[in-house]
Amino acid sequence: MKSIDEKRKLCGYGLYDFLKKEAANPSKRFLFTETRSYTFQQVADISESLAERLHAFGMRKGHMVAVRATRSVDTLLIFFALGIIGAVAVMTDAHFGVREFIRDTGVDISPDYYITNENAAMDICGTGNWVLKAGNFGTICPLTFDVPRDHTDSAAKRMSSEVSVTDPAIVIFTSGSTGTSKAVLLCQRNVIANSVDGGDLFEEGPADTNVLILPLHHIFGIALTVCALVSGHDVFVPANSEPEFILRAVAKYRLTIIYGVPTYILSMCEMCGDGFTTDNSLRFVLLAGGPSTQRQAEYIERTLGARVIPVYGMSEYVGISTCAYSEPGSRRCSGVGTFYPMNEGFILDDEGNEVPPGSEGEICVRGWDLMLGYYGNEEETRKAIDGCGRLHTGDLGYTDKYGILHITGRKKDIIIRGGENLSAGKIEKALLSVDCVSQAAVVAGKDERFGEVPLAAVILKKGASAAADDIAKALSGRITPIEMPEHIAIVTEFPLTSTGKINKPELSRMLAVVSARQQS
Repeated sequence: MKSIDEKRKLCGYGLYDFLKKEAANPSKRFLFTETRSYTFQQVADISESLAERLHAFGMRKGHMVAVRATRSVDTLLIFFALGIIGAVAVMTDAHFGVREFIRDTGVDISPDYYITNENAAMDICGTGNWVLKAGNFGTICPLTFDVPRDHTDSAAKRMSSEVSVTDPAIVIFTSGSTGTSKAVLLCQRNVIANSVDGGDLFEEGPADTNVLILPLHHIFGIALTVCALVSGHDVFVPANSEPEFILRAVAKYRLTIIYGVPTYILSMCEMCGDGFTTDNSLRFVLLAGGPSTQRQAEYIERTLGARVIPVYGMSEYVGISTCAYSEPGSRRCSGVGTFYPMNEGFILDDEGNEVPPGSEGEICVRGWDLMLGYYGNEEETRKAIDGCGRLHTGDLGYTDKYGILHITGRKKDIIIRGGENLSAGKIEKALLSVDCVSQAAVVAGKDERFGEVPLAAVILKKGASAAADDIAKALSGRITPIEMPEHIAIVTEFPLTSTGKINKPELSRMLAVVSARQQS
């Protein structure tokens, strides 16, 4: 385990520095697909050549560049090239055209350039057919990933020498799963610090192979890639991310690591009951991007035969807490781990005072993973980051006697029923404790008498059968009568954001319709 001083020294290096370090072994594989593989040296050569080409067309350090972030090697090559120049990669959801996506976020941002292949196909894993467009969306030139025979790294080194790890580097739009989207501005050090801290705890190293099933317009996908780079191992980038395909890929490509959101990993586990095997190469599953329970984590461990490491982070603060790979299963699965070693964590009451272990409060954190701010929105930045440099996450939680952080709900995810504040997170946990329930979500519904009431949606475990009344009876005694959901809808799937989180605004609209029908 590296010391804090050793880790901080590593955080002084940029993405290009890590890429060149690994490229010293010219045959070492970094990225691969079903049909092609790229060594660290090839990724470095292509990124350098692409950076030179973009620079020749006028792109400079600090320029905002909107990228249609398809889940592909192409997107990663573009990302590394922009990092060499010092341009800011504005990562957009590949389900949409880049201008359309940025417009619909409602964020006032005007990129200097766009890099997209949307005119060729809207495949979210699409490769090739890339074009560079100016801010007025006029096409400048097609982009290819060829490397000239006389290529050297001198121009790339010169450009990179002018880039600081604390310069603006990435814009990630928050998912809007519980509200409106914001543009989170990050620097290279944010993602590198998380990778240096986390890779050490997870014991990631050159012998590992991860798989990219996460979108690259989301911080989780970027963090996966950077952690692989910093740890010196390869990443499988599949064109197919269906759980059935990935289960087969574990055995075929000897995958050792999977980063995923709970809903996806649970879907994988359900597939395992149909004769699939992971062939025991899988070492651990990193679980983040959504809530999970200890029971779910232990179920995943049993089913996939791999350690589960729940992780807590967000776009605004890449990695907040996690357990080490070596921690006992009871601790690893019980919460979301202890605060990362390079982080300072705080649980604060409404007056800003720290509360003792076991007491609930707002989770706040300070350290090198902290965003530079919300792009173009100083007011929201000031609300999120206090005068002491602490990010107020908006999440509620507590630490136990081992320092393990437990998330209990959202500070704003409160249902006010007749003047009583109810935690949607607490009700969700109670629902998940019911044997037949696999997944659960709770939102606020409007009510003439009480103002708001809890509305719930659940997905049953595979093969389970239950009615809403059965679930309500099972909840009796686990929550108070006032916390009991007014309606429980049994569904086969939840509306999800493009990052795999439950889309609560959309779920709220759906349940409001169901509730109205039942009342009429």
